[in-house]
Amino acid sequence: METIALDSIKSKLKEIIVDDLNINLTTDQIRDDMSLYEDGIGLDSISIVNFIVTIEKRFDIQFGENEISSRLFSNINSLAEFIAGKAKD
Repeated sequence: METIALDSIKSKLKEIIVDDLNINLTTDQIRDDMSLYEDGIGLDSISIVNFIVTIEKRFDIQFGENEISSRLFSNINSLAEFIAGKAKD
């Protein structure tokens, strides 16, 4: 059951990247372990801020200042696990 939830979160994150952040990729081209930064998908600091705002709205969660880190946003896997944990709170 938890795997389905994580897969659903990952799919939504990929949709946000493609639809809302105007990244020139399809959801199928985004691997779960692909870097979200310049060396992967190509998100810059402005895109990450927009990503955070959109995630908070779509998943009805809030990021604490001390929770935001480059490691958290390193890839879809780490971000999905974080969101799944926040959604349980």
